[in-house]
Amino acid sequence: MNREYRTKKIVELSEEELINLGFLGDNTLAGVRAIVQKVRADPERLGPVACFQVDCLKRKYTPQPRAQGAAGSPPASPTSPTSPFVNKTDTLSSRLRNKESAAHTVVPPDLISPFEKRFWYHGISNDPPQILYRSDLETNHFPTQQPGERFFRVPTKTAYGVFGTRLNEVWDTVAPQIRDSVKARGLKYSAIKAARFSTVDEAYGEEIFGPVVVWIVVPPNTANAEAVRDATPDILNILNDAQVTGVVVEWYEGTVERLGGPPLMIIEDNISPTFGLNHPFDVGLGIPIARASDDAQGTITLLFREVKTSNGDPSNTILALTNKHVVSLDTTTDYDFDPANPQSILVCGEHRFDRAFNEIEDAVNEGFRDAVDLTRYLKDLESKSCGQITELIQHKRTVLDYKHEDNATLQEFFDEVNEKWRDANNRKLGQVHWAPHISVKVDDHHYTRDIATLVVDEEKLKNFTGNVVDLGNQYTGNLHTSTQLNYRFWPVDAIRKNRSIPGNNLQLPIRRALPRHLPINPDTQTKDGEPLYVVGKYGNTSELTFGNYSSMHAYICTESGLESREVVVYNSGTEKRPADDFSAKGDSGSLIFNGDGDGLAILHSGMPRGEDNHVSYATPLWWVLEQVLERYPYAEFYGMEYQP
Repeated sequence: MNREYRTKKIVELSEEELINLGFLGDNTLAGVRAIVQKVRADPERLGPVACFQVDCLKRKYTPQPRAQGAAGSPPASPTSPTSPFVNKTDTLSSRLRNKESAAHTVVPPDLISPFEKRFWYHGISNDPPQILYRSDLETNHFPTQQPGERFFRVPTKTAYGVFGTRLNEVWDTVAPQIRDSVKARGLKYSAIKAARFSTVDEAYGEEIFGPVVVWIVVPPNTANAEAVRDATPDILNILNDAQVTGVVVEWYEGTVERLGGPPLMIIEDNISPTFGLNHPFDVGLGIPIARASDDAQGTITLLFREVKTSNGDPSNTILALTNKHVVSLDTTTDYDFDPANPQSILVCGEHRFDRAFNEIEDAVNEGFRDAVDLTRYLKDLESKSCGQITELIQHKRTVLDYKHEDNATLQEFFDEVNEKWRDANNRKLGQVHWAPHISVKVDDHHYTRDIATLVVDEEKLKNFTGNVVDLGNQYTGNLHTSTQLNYRFWPVDAIRKNRSIPGNNLQLPIRRALPRHLPINPDTQTKDGEPLYVVGKYGNTSELTFGNYSSMHAYICTESGLESREVVVYNSGTEKRPADDFSAKGDSGSLIFNGDGDGLAILHSGMPRGEDNHVSYATPLWWVLEQVLERYPYAEFYGMEYQP
């Protein structure tokens, strides 16, 4: 659209001008034509509507040409591989209708039926892993539809961390023994961790918790059910020798994978129409980043000041922390800043920018349509009021005035992002300063050192005041409220007393790196009294999510053979909301925090199946900062407390 028309009001234009703009006429989309006619018919209430708003709507809903070669291809159906949710339900229904089908028949070398394999972990993610074997197979039968039973629902599970058990006391002793036992059997492993699973009683709505599970993952296609079954008695003996009883051993297949211009904006107040939409471009933690060289995506963990160089010279340098695998294609070698070979990092890669821009455009369209709907409702109220200005009419008029103001703000924001952020040169955040190779042998902790720093362009940080998480607006699809977030972090009112997310602006300052000895104790509990520690993270891809932290570290082994200990976070849901994936590709580097503003860990990998991820792995923040301080001994984390 010609710039001179962008801010012009629809009601000020002639019919010929509107036809030339494609807003009226026989060749115009019917919906666009109808909405323009409504605007012209009510200049008093819809006079502020500008050409820009109609153009966004037109652009959004104009049919796009088919990609070359797409002619004749069938549309995606509800049961296509691209629609896993409906596909699962459809498959489940068809299997249940045929009780004699192969779905309920165990076929060697498997020891579990295809039905149970697929649905044993139903609910822990959108596409959960399939169980390979479990030690209570003979005593704990998986429910199936019984003859004459009209309605049947597969149990939905949620994974939780384990607290306050005998296994917690001896985990760092028995877990290495279990690892060595598995390897002695000639089996490879991807991860060894502990969990408890709950199911919801459909009749009473109660959450029922099962036994503690030692959860073992083997790489795909490296072991069959008989091999892991034969290895299980040795593991149970190790647990019995340590006085750990009542524990179930479960096996499944999986691999650990890395998740891989203008100043940054202020964090908007939650009443602003741009709240949440400007998150990719503001100074809140969770800044989405990408390598300029190949658009590999990641997330900023936090920022810190150097204060002094290692030689003691004063320094005003501000650095950002993230993962090594986010900034470097080669993760096996060390990198120190090289003026001859600088490695640039952008705010938002191309894909993330396009997504953010589309979200802004969608908000513009939604605001425009809201104004039209409000006008229609207001006219209906006025036609029935016999000339009286009722309290409801006055309220709706005020709401419409505010909506027009918000829409004008969104137009300005749209223009700002389009003009100042679209060019990748304007999105340069800084350059990689230090990126040591990924290692799990830095010390006896065997945590994963997957860290890197970048020197941030000073101009980008004019609005930066400290390490604060902008909690955004995407969680419910509308504005968050502090009450909703309080419920996620602390589900029980009695425990939540005197603890609260900042309600005035939904900005959570990170006050400290949680000391190593604190996270072993549960932070809250479920409504049924089970111990619980809920954490959050804000990442490039999945934005704000919540997870169930486990007090016992996982022992994992990557495909390349690196063995390490990791912080574990399982997916978390609520009574009304199924478990969402805690992390996704592109979230690497995200800070994991609790509702009190304590930094817990830095996300670096997960265990995906298809597009979904049922467990996430991270390195403790206190340990990461220990490594940072070895390189930057005078570093200051903007008031964030750190105790080794």
